[in-house]
Amino acid sequence: MCPVLEALRALELPANSKIRIAYSGGLDSTVLLHASVRVFGTPRCRAIHINHQLSSSSDRWVEHCVRTADQWNIDLAVDKVEVSSGNLEYQARLSRYSMFRQRVGSDEFLFTAHHLDDDIETLVWQLFTGRAMIGIPKTRPLGSGKLCRPLLHVEKQELEAYAKQHELTWIEDESNTDTSFDRNWIRHEFTPQLQTRFPQGKHQILDLKRAPLALAKREPLKIPDQELAIEEIRAWLLAYEVNPPTTVLNQIQLQINAKADANPEIKVADGLFVRRYRRRLYVVPVYEEFTPVPVEVGQSIQLSNGTLAWQNSKQGFEEGRTLLCTNRLHLKSDQRSIQDGGIHKKLANLFQESSIPLWLRDGWPVLCEGETVVSLVDIATDTSAGEGRTTRVLLPTWNPYD
Repeated sequence: MCPVLEALRALELPANSKIRIAYSGGLDSTVLLHASVRVFGTPRCRAIHINHQLSSSSDRWVEHCVRTADQWNIDLAVDKVEVSSGNLEYQARLSRYSMFRQRVGSDEFLFTAHHLDDDIETLVWQLFTGRAMIGIPKTRPLGSGKLCRPLLHVEKQELEAYAKQHELTWIEDESNTDTSFDRNWIRHEFTPQLQTRFPQGKHQILDLKRAPLALAKREPLKIPDQELAIEEIRAWLLAYEVNPPTTVLNQIQLQINAKADANPEIKVADGLFVRRYRRRLYVVPVYEEFTPVPVEVGQSIQLSNGTLAWQNSKQGFEEGRTLLCTNRLHLKSDQRSIQDGGIHKKLANLFQESSIPLWLRDGWPVLCEGETVVSLVDIATDTSAGEGRTTRVLLPTWNPYD
């Protein structure tokens, strides 16, 4: 009996559902990809390789993954991501899962190769950093699909035995031996010593794993009239893949009832904050301020905090016309208004009327023609812009990054 294949065969997936496998090229994901094809067949399986561009070897890793996918006749998507500065482990994970959410469609499954030893390492890290010991969840929603970790009860040595039996080849990421990273230190220094001193200690750590928390939606959290429990806050943050120390959750609980005109901000992870607005809590990422850039009507552009796109409209702007995409930080005080229905309205009032939280306003796209604001995107547009036009007319739309 092969533990790897048995773990996959035990899954109860809808018939003919599509499976995407997160394929780094390392041993664990190579085993998962090979075994998934054996169990579910090539037509159902597709691989995704994320190039974080953090190693000088990353292009060579891509070549290896492409070559292996070709040999096994597996469809492979390769995506490059930009990793923000800060905690590289965490930021790389954010970038990776953001791309996964884009790739995984409705009713599709994403498999990752996390195994039992990974779960134990995560529990130890959570213990040492004052977090809830929830370990790695076996399944959870991911965009419009679902994340699944079928090997979570399989030991690392069993993956190694599978790879040896099938003569698989894989790549070694040199960063995996860098013990300046907490998880690598746990893997290479703490766990081996634990095993030597307490042979059953590694498995007993699993007994400390808490039962899964109730699933929460990835959306602003409404503040109830009664006290918001710590576990409710924790479950909500886990929907954003964040598990901060309990002391941070206590801070959030205290700040919920701060005076109405206060703007509490609590850091929950590298580059992520919890903020309050109109009796709701929001998870707010920090984005670099985008600088003004010319934009041609009809051409979508990616800014540092979202994507500006276009849709057909009876009133709007002529296709091909050039406008300036900016934000209110780059407007003079006497420019911060727009003609809306024949009335000049201040941008600040429009933001407030539209219930746009304070932290989004400085990065909200504003379109200008010359010195004149002609669109506060998705909120107000100078409707006279498209009058009498005979060519195609488009209206801008704003899709901020999650």
